[in-house]
Amino acid sequence: MSDAGPAEDAARPGDAARDLFATAAKPFAFAAVLALAFMVLITTAAVLARWLFRQEIFGVVDMMELALAFAVFLALPGVFLRDEQVTVDLIDGLGSKPLTFALRLIAYALGLAFIGLTLSQMIAPALEKLRSPETTMTLQIPRYWHWLPLVVGFAASALAIVAVAVRAVRRGAGYRPPAKTSLD
Repeated sequence: MSDAGPAEDAARPGDAARDLFATAAKPFAFAAVLALAFMVLITTAAVLARWLFRQEIFGVVDMMELALAFAVFLALPGVFLRDEQVTVDLIDGLGSKPLTFALRLIAYALGLAFIGLTLSQMIAPALEKLRSPETTMTLQIPRYWHWLPLVVGFAASALAIVAVAVRAVRRGAGYRPPAKTSLD
């Protein structure tokens, strides 16, 4: 442990493994990876079945659209928990630390407003699908299963944004998250 404060210690390489938020993000990433792996495997199997046996796998489209919903919307909270959403650091290099800190807080507030508004608009249709007998055409999967990852993902994302914003406020304007590159 160095003489640096907690904000600097949290930014050192290797400390991310001990970061509570990174740990909380792992189940979301794992669920998304499982859904993506399933999509790759079922697509490969469908292509091979068509090529080798001139036979289609029944219900591939139904499985793919449900797996895609799980992959995208369950990955979202993990992105917010790791604070790895797409950003443009143009102002970070030009502006002062208090300015960039204020802009980060505004970004968190806008993100929370967007996620909250979107989530509020999802509740009624999701509940309607829960009561509806509507299913997918091929496999007869109830349509509410498609809404489950959306509602869970957006609700968990809202909580993640609040948690990350609170952590940013506790760390203060002097803390700058480490720059992330495609090689990190």
